[in-house]
Amino acid sequence: MDQQSEPVTYVCGDCGKENTLKSGDVIQCRERGYRILYKKRTRRVYTFPSNYMIDESLAVVQYEAR
Repeated sequence: MDQQSEPVTYVCGDCGKENTLKSGDVIQCRERGYRILYKKRTRRVYTFPSNYMIDESLAVVQYEAR
């Protein structure tokens, strides 16, 4: 089964335009052709079960999606 990856948003290091890229796309700004792109931060919230923590509380962790 061929697994399709979701597109990821990057920001051009030169002009600041957002570029949406999928796996296999050329890493290059579509506006100016600049080849340095920065991954735009995305946030997901994940809650661990209380038995993972010593004080029996819940923890909320934010991390960058890949």
